[in-house]
Amino acid sequence: FIYVFVYLLFVGGLYGLLNNCSAYRVLLDKIVKHVKNHKILYLITTVLLISVIVSFTGYTFEALIFLPFIASIVLLLGYDKITAAMVTVGSISTGVIGSIFSKIIAGKINSVLESTTYTDYIIPKIIVLVLSCALLIGYIIYYAKNKSVKENIEEGFLVPKKVTSKNVKVWPLVTILSVFVLFFALAGIDWQGAFKVDFFADTLKTVLSWSLLSKYVILTVCGLAIILLVLTSFIKMKKSSKKDEVFMSKRRKIVTIVLGVIAFLALLKIMLEDVFKVTDFMNKALVAIKVDSLVSDLTFGNILGTVAAFGSWTYNEYLILIMIIMLAIKFAYRIKMKDVFENVGDGVKKVLYGALVVLLSYTVLILVSSHPIGLTILHNKIYTLLNTNGLNILTYPLATLISALFNSDFAYYEYGVLNASFAAAAYTGSGVLPFAEFITQTMYGFAMYFAPTSVILLFTLSLLDIKYTTWLKKMWLYLLIILVVIILVYLGIYFNIIV
Repeated sequence: FIYVFVYLLFVGGLYGLLNNCSAYRVLLDKIVKHVKNHKILYLITTVLLISVIVSFTGYTFEALIFLPFIASIVLLLGYDKITAAMVTVGSISTGVIGSIFSKIIAGKINSVLESTTYTDYIIPKIIVLVLSCALLIGYIIYYAKNKSVKENIEEGFLVPKKVTSKNVKVWPLVTILSVFVLFFALAGIDWQGAFKVDFFADTLKTVLSWSLLSKYVILTVCGLAIILLVLTSFIKMKKSSKKDEVFMSKRRKIVTIVLGVIAFLALLKIMLEDVFKVTDFMNKALVAIKVDSLVSDLTFGNILGTVAAFGSWTYNEYLILIMIIMLAIKFAYRIKMKDVFENVGDGVKKVLYGALVVLLSYTVLILVSSHPIGLTILHNKIYTLLNTNGLNILTYPLATLISALFNSDFAYYEYGVLNASFAAAAYTGSGVLPFAEFITQTMYGFAMYFAPTSVILLFTLSLLDIKYTTWLKKMWLYLLIILVVIILVYLGIYFNIIV
């Protein structure tokens, strides 16, 4: 599980770089300025947005990449750290409770039980998602209104230093982060399994088969490069106060001419082959000079290696995406590589303790998954104690809740409470396995609010410097309310009131 540790360090590294980029603080201030008069609306929108995204993607600790950004705005609005934790931990946990099409949560259960699908109990899932969101929003508003809003915000890792300069460009950072969020959201949705959409997989397969020296690729790259060179030169000249400023430097002219010649040759090849159907003399030339095999083998697939399509991403792709984003920020704001390493290092130091605590929580997971005591103790003993057989509306939720306290990663949850052969034998009857699926995800999401092994909770409390006992004191009433609501939904399904 070292990849989880590394991922969290990357989160710290990214924000260490952002905190030393003036545009990031300016961006935060602009957002705060626009929502300052609508604070409650911002909290509501954030909770709804995160909960829905998680319900579709299943992101748990993957979503921690957005934690510092969301917490920064909440703190800059004058709310305390508990409110920031409620918004982040609460929204993610709520999304898991109401998981609908998430590959990591609902999809994982389907793969274990084998006979369940995404659409099973979809109405109860939507109901519990809506109710959980409404209760969380109400509780956050109730708590926030009883707290005085701070005027002076303490600067630190979550609140970067105030920027006084007015000449900071924000649009490059907004563009970079928008692309990042878009890719992150698209990558988490199970397009093929949940929606039967093969577009992204087919498109990726096609792109990876393209030759880097393809006439279309060369023409596109050269064309975009020329447009970028011309636009940047035009903007530079327009902003310059020197009257004798030349439109384009000699170096840029040479690069533009070279790219233009290459683009012309690619366009000529397209016209001759695709339009006029002339003999492919260029390919014959490549054969003559013995480089045809080199050109044909130089594909995106051979260069990039194994790349997963949206919906099949792993931590490898997420880490690579974060690295690309950091490099984009470095080049967009001309940050020296020395400063990049220094800033990233500072960010890693800030999250190191939280990442280590998370890693320790995985030792518990290793023990209970290597020795699956859950199926023996929780199922057999609890069911025997209460003299029940099969899926019981009292004992199964209790078993799943206890098991969730020891399984910090849902991918390994089956070792504690689920098992295909056990479930098939123990839970027989129409609609029993879908009901077991529903109870499993809701109880796991509920446990994430307070479990001492919850990765989201541990990392968030560490980053916000909140004691675990303080969190429980502030959240116990909400936890009691949401538990009652979940049980009522179970009863509604059990007595066929909710179908």
